[in-house]
Formats: sequence, C-alpha cells, structure tokens
Amino acid sequence: MRRPLLSRIATIVVAAAAVAAVVIPGTAATEVVAPPARALGSSHIDVWIKPGRKYVALGSSYAAGPGAAPIADVRCFRTTDDYPHRVAAAHRMRLTDVTCSGATTANILNTPQRPFADRPQIDAVTPDTDLVTITTGGNDIDYIGRLLSWSCANVRARFTHLRRCLHRRAAPPAPMPADYAAVERSMVELIAAVRLRAPHAEILLVDYTPVLDARATRCPLVPLTPQQATQTVRIFDGLTIATARAARVSGVRLISASRAGAAHAACSPDPWVRGLQFPVAYHPNRRGREAVAQLVLSALRG
Repeated sequence: MRRPLLSRIATIVVAAAAVAAVVIPGTAATEVVAPPARALGSSHIDVWIKPGRKYVALGSSYAAGPGAAPIADVRCFRTTDDYPHRVAAAHRMRLTDVTCSGATTANILNTPQRPFADRPQIDAVTPDTDLVTITTGGNDIDYIGRLLSWSCANVRARFTHLRRCLHRRAAPPAPMPADYAAVERSMVELIAAVRLRAPHAEILLVDYTPVLDARATRCPLVPLTPQQATQTVRIFDGLTIATARAARVSGVRLISASRAGAAHAACSPDPWVRGLQFPVAYHPNRRGREAVAQLVLSALRG
C-alpha cells in the first residue's frame, strides 16, 4: 500500500507545483457566450446585467479554476468551471477570461506572463466592457508557493521513499509590511488602469478563500508544522487586508471570499479549498468555485 500512496502524493505535488509556477507547455483568452446555469439561480438575476454584455475576468489561479474540467487553456491551467464562467453563465454574458495560474499583479497590468501569454491581461479590457472581476496578489507574495514548499519538504521528511519533489525551491522569507504595501499599491494602480480602459465598467475585487482557519487548525491534508501554519494565517491576513484597502481606496466593491470562506478551510467539515489533495493542492474545489461565483452574483444583484 505504500507505493500507491507515495505515487499519489507525488502526483498531487507535481500538479500543484505546476499551478504555482505555471511550468507546463501549451495563452489564448477564453471568449464565450456562456449558456445558462440553473444551479446559480439565473431566474433571479437583477436587470442590471442584460444578456450579451461584456465581462472580462482578470486574475491568477484562484480565479482560473485549475484542477477542474474541461480545460480552456492548458498553459494557464484555466478551466471552464472557474468562477468567471459560472458568473457569465448565470447572466448570459460575453466572457473574455484571461485569468492565468501563476499570474502576478504585474502580469495583469503591464508585464506579459511569458511564455504563457504574449500580452498583459489588461489588454482584454476594452471601452465596451461592462464588468471586470479581479483576483490577484497571492503570487506577488508567494502565498501558495510557500505552502507547497513547506508541504513538500515535510512530506519528503515523513516518507523517506519519496526522494523527488518537483517543487524543490525553498520557501522564501515571510513578507514584510513593505511587501503588503506594494501589493496594495499595485492593485490600486491596476484598478485605475481598468477604469481608464473601461470607464463605465463595474469593477469587483475578489479576494482569496482561506486554506487555514483563523486558529491555524491543521490536519493530515495540510502537512505543516504549527509554526508554518501560524505564519500561513498571518500571511493570508496580510494579503486580505491589503486587498480590502485597495478596494476602499479605489472605490470598488470587495467580494470577501476570505470572510465567507472562514468556516470552510481545508481542514473543515465543508471545505472550499483542497489540502494536499488531487488534482491541484491548496486551490478552490468545486464547492469553493460555486461559492465564490454566488458571492459575485449576489453583489451584482444587490
């Protein structure tokens, strides 16, 4: 039984490492007129959004929906089960989804995420855009990458036969206050740039669902030491605060997946994110993607 377990752990870590670093081959934007999605309660949609309006989704892997199916863009680990597709389906909007796993705020604003994208994501935003959602910041401070590095090292220490882990990079130092301030400034700059390109668009800043709860509760699905778990919560809180400040300074609505998901961490009875689990570790599961889509839909109806 030991070999299958080790093989499964290796597969999980490989997939998660690929998402964190985006190291797989194969980013064209996903542009669709989404079909209706009954599960999202489309019969109660507010008239603010009419069918056919343009929606551009910007962001990193927490928006791209890695680990689901079908795959829309193999290079970005983007799937058609991500929250932008669910939102677009409920409103029958014209979706241009340029979210990409591993993207930083700079990759959205002004730096192409080569070799996965030839242009910054913001180039998808045009004057006729009606809605823009943004989920970013985690890769700026290596939030998930750090989790993977720690978990990989801890799993290798426990299972001596697991000699190889593709996420070999050592965990970076914890972010400093200046790092969180830089993330906030980048988000503010990004939102301002979106406004210049699409003056009439509704802009929603969607933050992250937590991997760990506020008490840093651990379980076998999250193989961290107590100190690593505590630091993970501290880093997540710093990112959440920076995102909220950016929304407030910019005058856009914040979709607080962090608050809504507080009772749905990886070790909870009803998790919205995976632990060190197949197919992609430490990212929203189907329940989490559905929940975030519902949060966005509720904001649009409000």
